[in-house]
Amino acid sequence: MSRFVIIGAGAIGSFLSTRLHDAGHEVLLIARGARLEALRNMGVLLSEGGAERQVRVPVSAACDPATPPDHAILATKTFQIESALALLEPLRGSRFTLLTVQNGVEAPGIAQAALPRAVVLGARMHGFFELEDGIVRHTGVPATLLAGPVADHATDPAAGQASANLAGDLIAAGVPTTLTGDMRPALWDKFLMAATIGAVAPAFGLKVGQVLSHPQASALLREAMAEVERIATALGIELPPDCIDEKLDFIGRFPPDVTSSLQRNLEAGRPSEFVHLSGAIPRFARQADLPCPATDEILARLRARGLQPD
Repeated sequence: MSRFVIIGAGAIGSFLSTRLHDAGHEVLLIARGARLEALRNMGVLLSEGGAERQVRVPVSAACDPATPPDHAILATKTFQIESALALLEPLRGSRFTLLTVQNGVEAPGIAQAALPRAVVLGARMHGFFELEDGIVRHTGVPATLLAGPVADHATDPAAGQASANLAGDLIAAGVPTTLTGDMRPALWDKFLMAATIGAVAPAFGLKVGQVLSHPQASALLREAMAEVERIATALGIELPPDCIDEKLDFIGRFPPDVTSSLQRNLEAGRPSEFVHLSGAIPRFARQADLPCPATDEILARLRARGLQPD
């Protein structure tokens, strides 16, 4: 059995901790504040398939440098990544596999810079998870993971074996996991939608599910997606040729009242993933030496509506 440290006790971190704990692995779930106290008192409350259960996963506010993990999972929001990595600082001298499951495309690089000895894998998790009233709810499709390196570890045999060991542990714990040799296209493919629709909707005062029925918002969304696709290409990332149409078709099936977490946080004035999603597009455009007028218009519309992203 393997030793896991999971940083972040939100919906995904808590869900993965229960699966790995149930499979017999040694799991330490790192949490803070009220969430830590709730977990100490009640354990993880998990709702799946209409049934609710309580899982007593070991929890702590900090890692134990005396017992380094075989694998760590970084399961916080992107705007919490620096503070999450600080919790792993005591393990900086250890070599372990680190899985990042954040939105955006920058988390693996940030993690690798902070923990140079770690084998860092980016990941894209499929499934619907939410933490509401202290209960982790997993609904809809079964959870699956796509994971892989974004740097030179792709050619490191030892790193490849470590990645395979992590994938095997997750699969055995009921989280089907597929490894890819280069995770960047999948991360950018998800980024293309999350970074655009999450800002276009609030820029027009619409729900995400209403954007495609609004001609101006719909056109601007497509233009912004095309900008992201061009930026990715210029940075050496090859996206599927039909990625924009596929994303628009997916959005078109949303109920009219659907919103994104980015939109909800922007409109409520809460900390958000804006800097690593919509706000990252101009930064990447400068790296690629490309303009991004559609994104610039979206950001201007957000400011005009009094939404000042962090």
